[in-house]
Amino acid sequence: MKYKLVNEKITEDYGRNLLRTRGIENIDLFLHPDPTCLQSWEDLDNISKSAVMILDKIKEDKQWAIIADCDTDGACSFAIIYQYLKRLNPEKEIKFFIHTGKQHGFSDMMDNLMDTDWGLIIAPDSATNDGQYIEQFNCPVLILDHHLKEESSKIPLNMFFVNNQESQFYKNKDLCGAGVTWQFCRALDYYSQNDWAKDYIDLCALAEIGDMMSVLNYENQYLIQTGLHNIKNTMFKVLLDKQDYSMGGKINPTTIAFYIVPLINAMIRVGSQEEKERLYRAFVEPNVMVDCHKRGAKGTKERLCVESARECTNAKAKQDREKEKIVESLEMKIFKQDLLENQILFVPLDDDDDFPPELNGLCSMVLTSKYHKPTIIARENSDGFFRGSARAMSNTELTSFKKYLESTGLFEYTLGHDQAFGISIENSNLEKLYGVSNEELSKIDFGENIYDVNFIVGANDRNLSFLIADLSQYEDYCGQQNPEPQICVTNILISSNEVSVIGKNKDTIRIEKNGITYIKFHAKELIQSLQEYDKMNLTIIGRPNLNDWLGHLTPQLLITDMEIEDARFSF
Repeated sequence: MKYKLVNEKITEDYGRNLLRTRGIENIDLFLHPDPTCLQSWEDLDNISKSAVMILDKIKEDKQWAIIADCDTDGACSFAIIYQYLKRLNPEKEIKFFIHTGKQHGFSDMMDNLMDTDWGLIIAPDSATNDGQYIEQFNCPVLILDHHLKEESSKIPLNMFFVNNQESQFYKNKDLCGAGVTWQFCRALDYYSQNDWAKDYIDLCALAEIGDMMSVLNYENQYLIQTGLHNIKNTMFKVLLDKQDYSMGGKINPTTIAFYIVPLINAMIRVGSQEEKERLYRAFVEPNVMVDCHKRGAKGTKERLCVESARECTNAKAKQDREKEKIVESLEMKIFKQDLLENQILFVPLDDDDDFPPELNGLCSMVLTSKYHKPTIIARENSDGFFRGSARAMSNTELTSFKKYLESTGLFEYTLGHDQAFGISIENSNLEKLYGVSNEELSKIDFGENIYDVNFIVGANDRNLSFLIADLSQYEDYCGQQNPEPQICVTNILISSNEVSVIGKNKDTIRIEKNGITYIKFHAKELIQSLQEYDKMNLTIIGRPNLNDWLGHLTPQLLITDMEIEDARFSF
């Protein structure tokens, strides 16, 4: 187990000084964000004329259309603008469309849209680069987006384009699609003399977390903190209630990212079209009574939000089952074709691999974790391009798989995050990729994680409990680009009788030393390793936490990884 200190050594005021090393200058404002953190909506290009256009047309008889994008940000963006428009005119007929897969924007929607004389079409969280489709409509098309515009993309005359990336004076480029949509509602507030946008800030918070936007931005921190402290959306509340036990009663960016966003994404990936439509409707019409599809409840009715939340849970379970089945079949292909011979595990899909592309990323992550190789799962299209998903472990010397692939010059595109993104590469470039990567990546040991830690402390250090207690105060402010702190504790000398195996399934380890509890769940392999020694010297990397049991607070470390050394002669 390797680790490295990624910031300067911090010896006091641990949490605040860690934030400073991560670029936060005004600590108090970051921890207590207020409306001054919000940038003016007026700094978004075209927003005023777009808001005025909406208000001018809201009383017209023609129905409107909304293209809802296919992820958490898209669902929230849709819900924000839909609800606001229906408050402006409850009688307005607004039809929404959702994609059958992971498509975005207009490309797969033209057949649905072209046969109707729309008064307006809205695409929140998408369609920045869809000018060639938009110009085919005879009505205005409003784009509320945060994706980068390609140089070749046109902006036709009927396109009302609001995008923070393309707005010179809007500083926050980490605002998600729902954030842009929410700012648009603030503009509508101004011109209609209402105060409604604040009622949808909870959905903005959910989308910021779901789309992995940086929480180090003051504006994003305000949106997230304010939104999570003012949850009004009924569907959001029902999902939280359903996951309350797993979340330990905590509502913060980390628990939302681990327990709420995956339910929504699972439904979008593997749910039926009818189930997906119920999900989107549940965010805007939660209390409508619908047929209950629960086993044994045929002929009964249930609130849409409750029915959809149950279906989301089922979709997550179905996704996990499908993922296991797919990975098993892909592993047969991997060994049959000797794909592990290369430094990059590239798995080409064929007709026998009959599963939706929405699962490519999840399966890539499983394979890269199991085989300790950066992994690509892709399918060749009719134009000779392999398109799919790429994943790599975050704790290795390859800090950005995306940037590495870009540097080869062999890819049509790599779009997404450093270690999780989509790719496109021409078939003729595959052998070149193998040649280059087999040479350049051979020096990297992907089998051994290198952990970025923020503190290195000896087990007998008297300040360890204070360090854990101080850092635990900041858990609600962690998230993308501000990860939970990692503490490395060295020289933990214990005997085997100091290791407790607990839990219903006897798969949780608990170690107590010097008033600190070290704990890890689902740790069967680690339990076996600990049973090999009578006396051990442990090095543990983990996340700080305060365990509250009947009002008694105990500092503990949630174990990320552990190194075990035989310590028979160290006592």
